[in-house]
Amino acid sequence: MSTKLKRNISISYMYNFFLQLNITSAIWVLYLAFKGMSLVEIGMLESIYHITGLLLELPTGAFADLYGRKFSVVLGRVVSVISCIFMITSSSFWGFAISFILSCAAMNLNSGAAEALVYDSLKELGEEEKYKKIWGELAFVMSIAQGIAVLLGGILADIQFLYAYIFGMVIQIVALMISFNFSEPHIDNQKLKKDEAQKEKHNKKEKIIMNQLITSVNVLKDRKIVLYIIMFSELVGSLQTTVFFYSQQYFSDLSYSKTAIAIICAIGSLIEAVSSKYAYQFEKWLKIKGTLISTSAINILALVGLAFVKELSIMFFLLTSVTGGLAFTIFSDYINSRIPSEYRATILSFNSLCFSLFMICVFPLFGLLAEYTGFSISFGVIAILYIPVMIFLMLKLRKHKNKELKE
Repeated sequence: MSTKLKRNISISYMYNFFLQLNITSAIWVLYLAFKGMSLVEIGMLESIYHITGLLLELPTGAFADLYGRKFSVVLGRVVSVISCIFMITSSSFWGFAISFILSCAAMNLNSGAAEALVYDSLKELGEEEKYKKIWGELAFVMSIAQGIAVLLGGILADIQFLYAYIFGMVIQIVALMISFNFSEPHIDNQKLKKDEAQKEKHNKKEKIIMNQLITSVNVLKDRKIVLYIIMFSELVGSLQTTVFFYSQQYFSDLSYSKTAIAIICAIGSLIEAVSSKYAYQFEKWLKIKGTLISTSAINILALVGLAFVKELSIMFFLLTSVTGGLAFTIFSDYINSRIPSEYRATILSFNSLCFSLFMICVFPLFGLLAEYTGFSISFGVIAILYIPVMIFLMLKLRKHKNKELKE
């Protein structure tokens, strides 16, 4: 069994590489604009994506805890391939909406399950202290894949958008084939099995999932510092994602070609890869408090720069990649080390749920502002809204960190 669990880690590198080899990530805004969608409609489609995440994230996390991380990951890849088909064949808002819904469902099925599969494999091997370093290396691999993907996507899109989307679907099929090689780690689910036996006569599966959700919420209530780290992490992630996607159109308006935009995004992914790989060393130097302050300050600087200094817009865009890599690795380890395995996938899904909540608010607001006021004002407004929320979360984290130390 230990050999299979060690193999899970090796497979994770390959699986996550192909998972993140999403060659449409740097062109989908341009693709939808090419298909006749306005910035407002693009913002609405992204909101539909994240509303879907809001509805499905926790149930899919509980699903992974109850029925297996591997099964959840494999099912996610199947749904992703179907989403690709809709994206290629659709030409209307609602056709794209179906594709976005399916794409989000695929992400939900994968998000908490894939991360929990890695952590619990290490935990069963008695090597969970290696997680931060391994997850940083995985983040490095994923960021490299993203960099290659956006470069390929930009080049193919300059030839024809359809080529990029067909190739993207083939890559998802490869990720699906790889996912079959995972082995399910053993999880002590005695509590869950006891609940299952008690509720067998009354809609057993639905009640077990609801019980899993309720218990996971209670775990977060008891560990408030985890709750606020999750919120902080996903706010950073939502800001970076909004900047990354809308910058496609922003740079296009500045007369950059699709290939040039792809090169800029690829460099951003490379920077994120390096910051992810060495995040554990950065955290040793600055600790969690310094990491929180640094990521906040860099993001604010980047947004202000994008708003007022167009001549240096590429540099400020790339700054957000630094914080993305740091937050992804450091906060993931911080969260995982403070939650029990039997509820890990559910709570990690709550992590993604928070990301969806922030994206539902930020992404369409940015699209609406950009449509009617331009990108510069939009970046400035988002920076102004970002500051008080960051201060609030850091104050909460300071309070509960002190409480945790006392306990």
